[in-house]
Amino acid sequence: MTAGTSFEEYVNAYYGGTLGISKRYGISKADDNITTTTLAGGYNTMFGAKVFSQLNTKSEVFKLLKKEPWTQSGWRVMTGRHGTTAGVAEGGEFPETDKPDITEVTATLKEVVTPWQMTSKAELLSESDDGLGNLAAFMRKENGEAHSYKIDEMLLETVDTPASSNFESLDRLGCDAAARPYIASAASDLDMYDVTRDGATANAWAEGNCVLATAGSAGHAALTLSDLDDLIQEALENGVNYNSLILLTGYDTYQNLKALMATGSGTGTTFRYDLAREGGANMNGVAGEAGLNFDSRVGSYDGIPIFLSQHVKKDTTSRVLLLDMDNLAMRIAAPTTYIDQTNMAVRQYLYKEFAFITAGELICYQFNTQGSIRNLNG
Repeated sequence: MTAGTSFEEYVNAYYGGTLGISKRYGISKADDNITTTTLAGGYNTMFGAKVFSQLNTKSEVFKLLKKEPWTQSGWRVMTGRHGTTAGVAEGGEFPETDKPDITEVTATLKEVVTPWQMTSKAELLSESDDGLGNLAAFMRKENGEAHSYKIDEMLLETVDTPASSNFESLDRLGCDAAARPYIASAASDLDMYDVTRDGATANAWAEGNCVLATAGSAGHAALTLSDLDDLIQEALENGVNYNSLILLTGYDTYQNLKALMATGSGTGTTFRYDLAREGGANMNGVAGEAGLNFDSRVGSYDGIPIFLSQHVKKDTTSRVLLLDMDNLAMRIAAPTTYIDQTNMAVRQYLYKEFAFITAGELICYQFNTQGSIRNLNG
């Protein structure tokens, strides 16, 4: 490079031609550029310990139910009253004596378990590198939510899925033998506890009330306010305490019901709105949908609070359950309990075991005040 020669002239002389784009950057070629993808190990994505759930983990149904201790496995129900009360003529003979009919019902204690395992290495490494942090705490939180979620799912399992070792289902309660051909595959699907609910006259007391969207068929139809009125009427005729009733449905049917109530649609119905329940109804600490003003969210139908759950089963759209809360309970032998076995020396394996356990069963003291509307498509 001679005196008076610029760097640019020197590079052009060496490589030939002009620098072109390299004029801007002061170099003429790039054989091996460094980028975020070409330099191995030079750049790695970090994810952080926070995990953002994409799942709806709400569990409200278990919370709705009152809790009582498991002091016995059975209960008695009166299924027939004394039937020979009659007027007697002067000096006449008493009527024949009679007695009420009492039936015993027995429930089986269920134990619902959510277990998981964790190796010692996974736990040790979780707080280094780009791990989840305290893995034990993370799994306990997530699996606690999963345990509650699955219990809600059991409590709303569809009628033709036998409970087996799971908790019994509110969906099964609101069924009757007349509707069974259109909603269940076998007569035994309606059975609960040790009670046969196949329509036998002797056990007619154990049937729920089922309103089909298309009466007497498996056809689907849109919800009407008349469907609700019919369902409520059946519960009233069976002696329900009106103040103990709630409606439980899914988000889609709730929207349809809201539209019906806003327009007063339905056979022979008028618009009904319970302003007294503004701010939402409450049942065992669980809030219902808030009732605000006209054309806003409904809080109740004819004074009956409305609650929502993602677990209410759908035919095309979600069913509607009418529940008599005075006669429903979760009988609990052991409340939800967290247990662990972390002594690896005792197990002689390099992993720990954990579980959430809930022991009990859904109990119904009166079947014929429970009900459902099924086969809805709007």
